[in-house]
Amino acid sequence: MQRLGTIDVFPPAENFVYMDAASVGLTHKGAAAAINRWQQALADEGTIAFDEEDEVECLDNLNNAAARLFNARPEDIATASSETVLMASLAWAVMPPRGSTIVATETTHPSTVYPWMRAAEATGAKMRWVPADNLYIDPDRLEAAIDDSTSVVCLSHVEYGTGQVFDLARFAKKAHQHGAICVVDVTQSAGQVPIDIAATGIDAAAASTYKWLCGPFGTGFMYISPALQKLNPGIIGWRTHKDMWDFQANRLEMPENAKRYEFGTMAYGTALGATEAMNYLLDHSIEKIRVHNRHIADRLMAGLLELGAEVLSPKKAEERSATIAARLPGKNSKDFARTLKANNVIASLRRDFIRFSPHLYNNADDIDRGLAAIKAVL
Repeated sequence: MQRLGTIDVFPPAENFVYMDAASVGLTHKGAAAAINRWQQALADEGTIAFDEEDEVECLDNLNNAAARLFNARPEDIATASSETVLMASLAWAVMPPRGSTIVATETTHPSTVYPWMRAAEATGAKMRWVPADNLYIDPDRLEAAIDDSTSVVCLSHVEYGTGQVFDLARFAKKAHQHGAICVVDVTQSAGQVPIDIAATGIDAAAASTYKWLCGPFGTGFMYISPALQKLNPGIIGWRTHKDMWDFQANRLEMPENAKRYEFGTMAYGTALGATEAMNYLLDHSIEKIRVHNRHIADRLMAGLLELGAEVLSPKKAEERSATIAARLPGKNSKDFARTLKANNVIASLRRDFIRFSPHLYNNADDIDRGLAAIKAVL
């Protein structure tokens, strides 16, 4: 199997068996170049190189790319410096009421759920944690946790640890049946798993760009449903006004779309890089990337099982992404992760297991090289 993302676009893939997209994906070479050009031009010419029109255009282009990614409208997208700040702003906008419950899995990433925990502390809402069995979340148990007391269902589309994928349409439907909203962190799915907002019916989806989207640190975006666009964001700033260039402190009239969740100045060059990377992936097709990643991840899982590893990722194909979590027999995972790195096999230590996450720039040869290195160490 050939790489979808070629060596000339992802040069480090030639030197390493890089299976760590769930931590930090390899950055698209053109994206890095776009950021560097912007930074150098700004240093050389200041606002001559980047004026107010350029500032608007660079975020509009990112919003357009995000809209393509989500099958959504650009006016339903807000951009900021990360998923975390956007999720925090949304949590304070929703303000889940006293006595209501926020449903989340105990295996979700802290950035996904901490904002909702903080909002719950302020309002008197309560967290309802769905427990895991050896890091696996039973979808039936998750669905059963949603009831008439639920105000928010907060999920990671793909769990950061094991790569478990949730059926978003199923849980959005259940949430809506009980008058709740379904909010999703798609940082671990955007770029490797197709996301269709219209088909799933979810109310919000937020992502950062430095993992599976092969973009830079410093940029995130969020889809916000029209109903949630009527709320007052928890974080506001000069960009929150519908005429942000008017610069009058004694008025605040918010846009009638997702732009009201944009709030301040950011490192705009990262938006240029993120747009470049996202358009590259979209032009390849996220569905084609999903199929490619599934083949190499299945090859990796089969090889790990042959080596006697305990694979923690879901066994059902429909619940599995390209992230494969495993414990290796007779090995301390912390020490084993260091040994793999010393052998140019790049993966992540998470808790007491190793997380492998190959992407479009990997091929079958990478998987075989990685498995050979693991076998040699074992």
